[in-house]
Amino acid sequence: MVDGTEGRKQFSPATLLAEVITARLESMQARLEQPTLSGEDIHALRVDCKSLRSGWQLRRASLGKQLVSEHQARPRDIAKALAGPREAQMLRKTHARAYGWVDAHSQRLLDALRPGLTAAMLDEPPAKLQHAPLLRLLAQEQSAWREMPLMYVELEAGLAFSRERVARLAAQVVKTREVEASHRLRKWVKYRMFQLKLADATFGDATLAQFEVPTHGRRRESALLDKAASRLGNQHDLAELAQWVGERVIPRESEAHLVSAVMALAEQRLAQALKPLAKAGYVT
Repeated sequence: MVDGTEGRKQFSPATLLAEVITARLESMQARLEQPTLSGEDIHALRVDCKSLRSGWQLRRASLGKQLVSEHQARPRDIAKALAGPREAQMLRKTHARAYGWVDAHSQRLLDALRPGLTAAMLDEPPAKLQHAPLLRLLAQEQSAWREMPLMYVELEAGLAFSRERVARLAAQVVKTREVEASHRLRKWVKYRMFQLKLADATFGDATLAQFEVPTHGRRRESALLDKAASRLGNQHDLAELAQWVGERVIPRESEAHLVSAVMALAEQRLAQALKPLAKAGYVT
C-alpha cells in the first residue's frame, strides 16, 4: 500500500487503481477464508461483489458487452451464493413495511396472507455455504484483474458511459413507469455509485468532483444516487410483493384491491426516487 499523497503521485493511475482493487480482493479473500461468516461479513462481501461488477462495467468500450458480462459473472455468482433465502426474507420485510401504509381493508388481507410468507421462508432453508468454490471464483477474479489492470482511460470512458446510461434509463422510466425499466435504472445507478467510489478511493475528492455531474442544491451526485437507489429498491420490493399477492388463491375482488394498494405504494416510491435524480440533472 502506498502511503501519503506525495508518495502516491510517483505511481501511474493504473497502478493506483490496481492498488485499490487488489485491496478489496484481498479483503474478500480474508473474509471467505474464515470458517464461518457473520451477517456483517456476508453483507460486506455482497457489497464487494457489486463494486467488482461495476468495475467491469467501466470497460464496456474496451472489452465489449459480451466479455464484460463473462467477467462480471464471477462476482455475481459469489454474491448469489451468499444471498441465502433472500427472496422470502425480503417479501416478509416488505409485507411488514406495506402493512403500516395501506388502508384497513388491505391490512386485513395482508393479515390473512401472513402464514403464506412463513411457509415461503420454510420452503427456502438456508443452504450450507461451501467456501472452496467461492475461493476458486475469487482466485479467478484476482487473476483477471492482475492480467488486465484497469486503465485510467477506461475509468474516464466508463464513467461517461454510466452517466449516459443512467440519463437514458431515467428518461425511459419517467415515460413508461414500468417496474422492469426502473429495475434496470436502479442497477445502473448503483453501478455508477460504486464507480464514483472507486475514483474517490483512488484519486481523492478533487478527481471525483471532475467526474460527478453538477447538481441542484447542496448534495453531491454520489449522495443523490444513493438516495435514489434506496427508493428504487423499495419500489422493486413492493412490486414483488404485489406479484406474490397476485399468485395467492384469494377472491378476485380482494386480490385486485390489495394489488392496487401495494402498487400505489410502489408508484409513490418511484416518484420519490426520481426527485434526487432530478437534482442530479438526470430527470428534466
